[in-house]
Amino acid sequence: MVAEGFGHEFTLVVDEATAADSVFPKGASLVVVPTRHRPTEAASAKGARSPADLWRMSRAASRPRFDVFFFPAVYSFYPLVPPAPMVVAFHDAIAEARPEMIFPGLRSRVFWNAKTWLARRQAHRLLTVSESARAQIAAAFGEDASSIEVVGEGPSPCFKLLDDPSALRGVFSRHGLPEDKPLILYVGGISPHKNLEGLLRAVARLGEGDCHLALVGDHSHDAFHSCYEDLVALVHRLGLAGRVTFTGFVEEQDLVLLYNAATLLVLPSFDEGFGLPAVEAMACGLPVAASRRGALPEVLGPAGAYFEPNDTEEIASLLRRLLGHSAAREAMRQAGFLRVKDFSWTVSARRTLRLLVEVAGGRHRAA
Repeated sequence: MVAEGFGHEFTLVVDEATAADSVFPKGASLVVVPTRHRPTEAASAKGARSPADLWRMSRAASRPRFDVFFFPAVYSFYPLVPPAPMVVAFHDAIAEARPEMIFPGLRSRVFWNAKTWLARRQAHRLLTVSESARAQIAAAFGEDASSIEVVGEGPSPCFKLLDDPSALRGVFSRHGLPEDKPLILYVGGISPHKNLEGLLRAVARLGEGDCHLALVGDHSHDAFHSCYEDLVALVHRLGLAGRVTFTGFVEEQDLVLLYNAATLLVLPSFDEGFGLPAVEAMACGLPVAASRRGALPEVLGPAGAYFEPNDTEEIASLLRRLLGHSAAREAMRQAGFLRVKDFSWTVSARRTLRLLVEVAGGRHRAA
């Protein structure tokens, strides 16, 4: 967005850990705030920002006279005193619709509700990432849907079709994946609402030689409510120990290779605000089988193949059909190349910038 914002001033307010780990766009000023905890820790399913960290972030962000302040995710929200014109992004309202799948206990749910209440109270406008998420947020919070801006997401330029057999063999080797079986890929969080239990039960219905399943997601440092240990136990109960790999966190360059090496991406979620892996996969020429729930049908459109996430047999049947039907996968692949042209971070940045300028009343200092 900074690159698209000629004529505007941008200031990024970040904690020390983020400042040390990140590369920031040229042309933006930086305000670095010393805090005890990283934002991901504070926004985790079991965490909350300490009062001291909240005060430090709020004080640092409230000192300059910003024309508009942007929180790209409500997870990182903190109050501004006095409030500035503000835009807050809610990527979905899954926490409100399915709290039992998002929160490990009452404490985290209370903190979350308090944060979202204050964020909505201070925000001049809300932003989200899909029409599905807009409808869900409006219903959850009693908002007027027309007042919620929709700005989609897009794939990074690195997600593209590759022609490098040796690199593809290397990614199989690095992650302990067999090369002699079709690879079904899942990419995302290891949380209950992702319905990975349903995916495992569907794979168990397939023949042993039909495929290998790779679950790509950070199960060691995931900020959100994780069901990793339950899934590992289920893998053993279903006799899938040699047919499923939990890769853990995968660097972006290897993720691109996995999208290129796999036979299918499967996204079985009960709900999604957007579903960025679907867009990344399409950019790499990987067919996507997905749940009919949430934003996935909206994002994939005619390029996707769909199933009911609660119906294990339907998931298994669709996987069996696609694994055995190369012509169907090729048709999905070509449809995906066309569909992914609708998604661009540059377009998203320009639309977000227009909203910020509107909220700022035409003024030019953004944070």
